[in-house]
Amino acid sequence: MNPSTRTESTNCEVTVHIEVSSDTLRAQEEEFLKKVAEEVRVPGFRQGKAPRDLLLRHYGEQAFLEDLRDYVVRRAAKEALARVSEEILSTPKVEGVQFRRGEALTFRLRFAVLPRVNLPDPLDLSLPEAPPAEVTEADVEEALARLRRDAAVLEPKTGPAEQGDVVQFRRGERVWQGEVGGEGRLGRQLLGARAGQRVALSGESGPSQDFEVMGVYKVVLPTLAEAAAHYGQESWEGLREEVRQELVRQAEHRQRDEERRAALDALADRLGLEVPPLLLAERVEEEMRALGLRREAKDELEAALKRRLRRELLAQVIARRQGLTPNREEVRQLAQALGREEGEVEGRLLFERAADWVLTQTRRSA
Repeated sequence: MNPSTRTESTNCEVTVHIEVSSDTLRAQEEEFLKKVAEEVRVPGFRQGKAPRDLLLRHYGEQAFLEDLRDYVVRRAAKEALARVSEEILSTPKVEGVQFRRGEALTFRLRFAVLPRVNLPDPLDLSLPEAPPAEVTEADVEEALARLRRDAAVLEPKTGPAEQGDVVQFRRGERVWQGEVGGEGRLGRQLLGARAGQRVALSGESGPSQDFEVMGVYKVVLPTLAEAAAHYGQESWEGLREEVRQELVRQAEHRQRDEERRAALDALADRLGLEVPPLLLAERVEEEMRALGLRREAKDELEAALKRRLRRELLAQVIARRQGLTPNREEVRQLAQALGREEGEVEGRLLFERAADWVLTQTRRSA
């Protein structure tokens, strides 16, 4: 028998009050007891054949009641959530469990849902016209220098590592390499290292550790013609033009994304859209654990996540209302082609399509 439920909701949060009747509770107690009998071995009895009182004594009366409560709560929560028509965004929280054996069990489920948003028609948004994407000569020269170095040959040397050399080092089975004098603390610590030595290296924070230097290499840069040929171009000028075009493409892509973010932010401001507190709190804790951040970084992380989540939620709303949601096969094929997770690809498509739709409805001002 399904549990009885009563639902309270705000714009972005739902609380479901659940009650499991005494009859259902007794029936589920018998079901759970059978499961316990199949799993717990009582000396002197075949599996599942021990008397009830001996089985409970062996299992532990208090432990049985606690596990029974959790069993009933899980079943009731699953059944109640199956009836929720809105999209659940956060892990449902179980609150206020009241358990009276043989009488009833009550509790609450609280979770965030996709905010209810009324999109105005027309949107009546105005955004400043973005300046054209620009690529400077310095940008081109920097990219060419990186490409030329990437095409360089590493020539082993017996002397100490000098500025610009590459050092290969390992600890256990893991192998790394770093540029002497390059960015960060590591590049400075590699100066003077020799093949076969052990060196103490440390990151920006934390204690130093010993590493074995496997080799020191001089970086021999190719000529301009050799570098061009390495990348499939007949001349250095041909490579320069290819690099310039690619940098322009990247700059235009970044600019387009910035326009998309600005459009979603402007519409979210207009609608007064807020991120559900339960969802924000859950995502902040997940990111804190995943990134290993300290508590003092929480406020900055929360602000960044709030901006990102607000755009994601608005993109979901727009995609649904305007029929822009990608189908599963489309997402699967694109994820496979790009070598990315399906969730990442789906989020990107929602962002692009929803933001582009907003941009088509937006006035531009100088």
